[in-house]
Amino acid sequence: MPAVVCQHELVITPDVTIYDEKPSNDTGRIKIFPNKTVIVEAIMGESVIWRRVSFDGLVTETINDGLMSRDMSRWKIGQGKQTNSVRLEILVVDETYAGYYTCDCQYTGSVEPARAERILSVVSKAKVLPFHSSYTTTVTEGDRMTLRCQAAGIPQPVVYWSRTGGSSSLIRNYGISKPGETIDFLSVLPEDAGEYMCTAENRLGVDYWPVRVAVRHKPKIKIYVTAPIPQSPCNIHLYCEVLANPASEATEITWSVGTASTTTTITSTSRSRLVYLNGGNTRFLVVAFNPITAADLNQRYTCIATNILGTVTSDFILNGEGGQVIKNNFMFCLEPNKC
Repeated sequence: MPAVVCQHELVITPDVTIYDEKPSNDTGRIKIFPNKTVIVEAIMGESVIWRRVSFDGLVTETINDGLMSRDMSRWKIGQGKQTNSVRLEILVVDETYAGYYTCDCQYTGSVEPARAERILSVVSKAKVLPFHSSYTTTVTEGDRMTLRCQAAGIPQPVVYWSRTGGSSSLIRNYGISKPGETIDFLSVLPEDAGEYMCTAENRLGVDYWPVRVAVRHKPKIKIYVTAPIPQSPCNIHLYCEVLANPASEATEITWSVGTASTTTTITSTSRSRLVYLNGGNTRFLVVAFNPITAADLNQRYTCIATNILGTVTSDFILNGEGGQVIKNNFMFCLEPNKC
């Protein structure tokens, strides 16, 4: 129990009071209880200053007793501004300084010392520990992945995860949030890519730790036809949308038309042209029919996309069934002298 002992020459019991200089009463971190117990809440890393005053005359001798085992570079005891006061300053508070602090003032010949006490409670704001937490992560589809977030603080922080970027705001298998320091994915899917936010909080504050996840996967293909604009009702665009990581480059996406035995690779012509669009990990290869003809209908169009993880194909029958607007325009464009 750290203590400061003050010896006096008078024989009466002294009157001793401790004043809280730092933190002060206006911080809201000094708690006084009916039984006169006083708890001082100090934030990790700050200094604490107490001043002991005795209302009995001059202090003839001050004995530092009880803190001598401490690192003397981190605390000091000395004369206060008043002659009857002694000042204790803890320069840098850490967890080891939590506990009881007692000031005993003993007069020569007195039976009972006067005693004043403080209980020091050490607290700290929630803080994510970077070296024990996940950083930007790249995995391959099907891999197992664990995201970690470790935090420290007094009181111990509450830690939970949420999803702040990607194809969904939900964490797969967990929902809107996941309590705890880890998220486990037994088999990663491309849809799991995005940003995950770790939140650590206690009553002193909140800390955040974002983790970006990239998932390497073979191409995923979606084929669709866009409705033509009124100014060009016969110009139909057939899209092959390819999501892949690594992304499929222009030379890795192709269109073909025909059956399995009579397939023809589509190339740009005066009436139809190929357009490659770069949208990051999502790429597009578009067949622009300018205009569409009867020969283009009821054909099987095949999109083939490749990256280092695999090759994927998808078929589409262009027959005007892609919605009433498109169907009506198909029929309109196939009438003589309309385009």
